[in-house]
Amino acid sequence: MNCPRDSAVLEVKSFGTTPVRTCPVCSGMFLAHGQLNQVAGPIRGDLEFCTVDLDSFQHEDAYGPITCPNDGAAMGKVDFNIDTTIILDYCKKCLGFWMDGKELARINEEVKRLNEADAEVPDPLLVRISQFFWNLPLPH
Repeated sequence: MNCPRDSAVLEVKSFGTTPVRTCPVCSGMFLAHGQLNQVAGPIRGDLEFCTVDLDSFQHEDAYGPITCPNDGAAMGKVDFNIDTTIILDYCKKCLGFWMDGKELARINEEVKRLNEADAEVPDPLLVRISQFFWNLPLPH
């Protein structure tokens, strides 16, 4: 498998226990279906699903269009999170992702931010209990 950016032969590099094909020249990486969830920082939910669900696949980025290194299909551009400028290449045929250079580091920063924001949101049960006590009549 070759890099879709510079045609270098992709090498296997481990991210924890997940083997990922990476480019020794540009540091890009091809993630097979399911691997984005494994290499990105831990988060509740499915990063892959929320990235491609209802996406238009029509985003501009600095890198331009590429073909999938796995199957040669044209890759679409997906917005990793609508609050970021992280645009990933996504193959609708094999469901794989191409991440350029520093995109994994940027994704991990975003996952950290999302986790911190999630920790700040009160527990829904705690909110309901608080509302119950707030609405009790005051003793006279």
